[in-house]
Amino acid sequence: MINLLERFALAHTQVTRLNAELGEIVPPNQTFSAKVELKLTPLEMKYEGELPQYQVTARMMCRGSREEQPDKPLFTIELVLQVVYSQFQGEPVGFETFKANHGSLTRQLYPLIHHQLQPVFKQFGLDQVKLPYDLAGNAQDQAGAGQRQVH
Repeated sequence: MINLLERFALAHTQVTRLNAELGEIVPPNQTFSAKVELKLTPLEMKYEGELPQYQVTARMMCRGSREEQPDKPLFTIELVLQVVYSQFQGEPVGFETFKANHGSLTRQLYPLIHHQLQPVFKQFGLDQVKLPYDLAGNAQDQAGAGQRQVH
């Protein structure tokens, strides 16, 4: 797998969707499980110049529930972030190669997503939720379909 972060720089980010719903008040000492899903969708873009740029749609869904009632969500938060990566070195990387290796970008996207969502968790009174900063070591997560539980 090619590490795209060695050849591409983050050129632009934009939040295009933020949906958040809190089902009930959650006391600070309340224990619950949160399921985090991140899906990355690479998109080809037209570019001028010798080196390409590509867009990636990052969709994160976070659902929290009590362990004894996993089907009844305490909260649901969805964030959609559009990011553009511009290649800055090496031979031009074609879209198919970018698409096959886009999971390596999670190392940079998780901190961006964390930065966007921590204020939402704080406003909801869910300070105990800590999102992962990096899942790049996990092959399943690099494919863009990873899940991880946080408490």
